[in-house]
Amino acid sequence: MKLSTSIKQIQNTVNRVSQTIPAKALDPRYENLHITLDNKVLTLFATDGEMSITATTDVESADTGNFGIKARSILDFLRSMYDTDVTFEVDRQQLSEQGVVNITTDKGLYKIPCTFESKGERQDKTYDIELTLSSQDLLNIIHKTIFACSVDGMRPAMMGVLFEIEENLLTAVSTDGHRLVRYRKKCDVSVSEKQKIVIPARVLSVLQKLVSEGDVTISIDSVNKSIRFSTDNLVLDAALIVEQYPNYDAVIPLENDKKFTIERVPFHDSVKRVGRFSSIGDIKFSISPTSITLSAENINEGESAQEELSCTYNNDEIDIGFNSKFIEAALAHIDEETINVELSSPTTAIIIKPAEEKENDSLIILVMPVRMNN
Repeated sequence: MKLSTSIKQIQNTVNRVSQTIPAKALDPRYENLHITLDNKVLTLFATDGEMSITATTDVESADTGNFGIKARSILDFLRSMYDTDVTFEVDRQQLSEQGVVNITTDKGLYKIPCTFESKGERQDKTYDIELTLSSQDLLNIIHKTIFACSVDGMRPAMMGVLFEIEENLLTAVSTDGHRLVRYRKKCDVSVSEKQKIVIPARVLSVLQKLVSEGDVTISIDSVNKSIRFSTDNLVLDAALIVEQYPNYDAVIPLENDKKFTIERVPFHDSVKRVGRFSSIGDIKFSISPTSITLSAENINEGESAQEELSCTYNNDEIDIGFNSKFIEAALAHIDEETINVELSSPTTAIIIKPAEEKENDSLIILVMPVRMNN
């Protein structure tokens, strides 16, 4: 079995598939890239048991066959190489499931062991929900939600992003208990009733590295709790989180009667600067009709900071405190230049959102306040 390609081309494909290879695989089945050659099409498959990636690339060959090779071995080799033409020739040892891959370039000869005992297979499933998004739309949804996912293994549902799918509308929600993001987007999807799935944050993080252009088809098997993301030459399959997602609607305040409007970029920059002066990461907002004062201090080191920004606010003065990192992250994931911040009291969550909503999507970010020492 023999094939020819370029280092860059095979490296790009191996890089994509290797996203699912665990750093330390406890099961040797998950250490390998499973490679299938069918004339001029090379298919690579890797899995960690919960997520799998299949990618294809064109090569020069007239052979067919399949073999497995340790992902780290081939990946380390390719990353150390310069771009040049390369030939892979697979030899099988007599009466054995073992073999060797002979790699030839313009300057060298290399050998990596391989196996023939297993073939990478992707189980075909029945998908009852399907929708298509552009790569940019999908990446935008991930960017706006994944940062607020929980990393607490005791709350597995919150370690993913909730997708609520209804007629021509997709709602994505993430929360870690201290903040919450709800992003709604109109899209072309047809379902008889609202569907809810929870996609692991790790899966979405991998997608961010794999998807760049074109359309992505999302296929959901709601019975077996699995999802598939498909592009022209790549398929990612993953298990969904089966834990029930919290009732996020219950924590979104409906009576935030106070609102101030401010330019996002200067506000974001000030939060970053002032927040660095807090010993525990908290920042205080003192809001008046024409301005907002941001302050923080580190009593132990004798450090403090205070900045004042212009804003529009027509209500009673109020002081309220937050974890500065949460506010900073929220502001970094809004694209619009002007934002509204809706609030009620020093103990009620605030809602941050663009001052002007777009026609086809809407975003709100909720952040819980913290108790500030006077």
